Amino acid sequence: MDTLWRFFLVKKNRDVLAWLGGGAVVAIAGLWTAYVQLQPKQAAHDVAPVSANCGSVAAGGNISGATIVMNGPKDSDCSSKQ
Repeated sequence: MDTLWRFFLVKKNRDVLAWLGGGAVVAIAGLWTAYVQLQPKQAAHDVAPVSANCGSVAAGGNISGATIVMNGPKDSDCSSKQ
């Protein structure tokens, strides 16, 4: 541990490590961006179906700002299913 501490006390070593660390961050960010951009897009038919019954609510995808109206049938047999 003492050897490692002495290594970090030398300014030139700290400068080299800072330069390498900064380069590693840039390289990793670039690789991640390339990976995300080149990843094939998921087709709409690959999304799992969503369904609800007995007065419950189910949502699939982005429903931000959507209005949910809950007016189910009055004569349903949901009470026997619970």
